[in-house]
Amino acid sequence: MLIFAHVFCGALIGLAFWHLTNDRRALPICILGAILPDLLDKSLALLFLGILGSGRTICHSLIFVAILFVAGILLWHYRHTLLGIAFVCAIFTHQILDAMWTVPSTWFYPLLGPFPTYMIPDYIGHYFWLELSTLSEWVFAGASLVILGAWYLSMPEHRVPFLNTRRETYARFSAAILLGVMGMYLLFFGLANLPDAFFAPTYNPITDTMAGIIALCGAIVLVRWQNFPARA
Repeated sequence: MLIFAHVFCGALIGLAFWHLTNDRRALPICILGAILPDLLDKSLALLFLGILGSGRTICHSLIFVAILFVAGILLWHYRHTLLGIAFVCAIFTHQILDAMWTVPSTWFYPLLGPFPTYMIPDYIGHYFWLELSTLSEWVFAGASLVILGAWYLSMPEHRVPFLNTRRETYARFSAAILLGVMGMYLLFFGLANLPDAFFAPTYNPITDTMAGIIALCGAIVLVRWQNFPARA
């Protein structure tokens, strides 16, 4: 799955933990966790093409999640905060959205051998073009900005005059409509096992289904925002 789909999923997880813990820091922390595997692994792929060239290696493995989960438990035990657990949940969700069970040698590393490697010509240009040409990424990016804008408005000290409650409400409902339409479309293509979905032509049916579910969940959350999470 592409980067802004992960960002949006991280935002939804962050909203859930914000609601659970009443700690607004959960939102940016979960967004960071949701994109961390790609930030690190794709950087490593550029540095070590012959060894870690697939772009899904160390941070896409369960052992990485397990280590961070232990750290999150320790953080909860000694600091009484769930932010570490929230961070790990976002990372694990990234692996689920990438369907890492289809690459068991990576997901269960090192139990099934070394990471698989392959070369992608014009690595940066390839993924940059995918981002620009995939309509679902634009929708997820816009919806993520709406959530971040509402998150910023929840701060008593916010200083951006044009970000007011009325504009935020309009943006939320507009994003919810787009997400709802796209979610139903992708879910239909995924469940029907149809290729070349308009919103995400490079996704396979499994990814279409997951992206559709995320979009529909996001639409519901944005519509019900006034009760989730509570304003500071």
